[in-house]
Amino acid sequence: MRIFSKPLILLAIMMLSVLVYSLFASELRPLLGLTAELDYLIFNKWLFAILLLGAVLSRGMHRQAGLVAQVNWRTLPLYWPIALILGLIWLGPLNLPSVTDAAKILVLCVAVGISEELMFRGLVFHWFRMLPVRYLVLVSAGSFGAMHLAGLITEIHPAVILSQVYFAFALGVIFAVARARDVSIVLPIAVHAVFDIFAISANGGVSQTFENVEQMVTGMLFAGTIALAWGMFLLWRLNGIGEQKVTARLAQVSDSGIQ
Repeated sequence: MRIFSKPLILLAIMMLSVLVYSLFASELRPLLGLTAELDYLIFNKWLFAILLLGAVLSRGMHRQAGLVAQVNWRTLPLYWPIALILGLIWLGPLNLPSVTDAAKILVLCVAVGISEELMFRGLVFHWFRMLPVRYLVLVSAGSFGAMHLAGLITEIHPAVILSQVYFAFALGVIFAVARARDVSIVLPIAVHAVFDIFAISANGGVSQTFENVEQMVTGMLFAGTIALAWGMFLLWRLNGIGEQKVTARLAQVSDSGIQ
């Protein structure tokens, strides 16, 4: 267990930092006069992404965290449930945002994609790389889902947050399996950002997305179950030989000790 103490401490510090930062940003909002929800979220998420990128780059951990251009495009089909879920969302009632708000949603979702993938498919993958790949995937997905529990301190209905945790875990399994076959987080960032852009835009914005509690809970539970079924299938297919290949690939970019 001693070998896992440092990664667990680093994960706990990161999760606590996300919570503290969220509380700090909400307190800072009135001082900055950011009354519009999208404007505040863009400031909030981009500041966090910049701070996180700065911390990773300043320690020379960009390669270990997957910030490399060696994208494995063959992993793209693994994300097919994303396209299915977006298709189902866009087949339903739409409340499209204005062109200005759509541009802001794009900017916001890029920041979210960068920060969340860098944390959970980048740093977590590096810190827990000594685990068998199946367990590494579950740690990555589990911590990604758990991060969304921070939404319980907001005004969003708890049922929505809990269903979001389930949905995030399910998607997290798919993203983590795909990341395990790729040395780069560039593709996960792009897929993550595209999903958020189209999902949020279909509802007209971030606030509107969480207004209909029953619809949100039902939708995320249904979509999460589709994603989880595929993710578990991918996880099952990570047999011993596959795990050895993944472990060797991760070792290639993690030639230094745990940082």
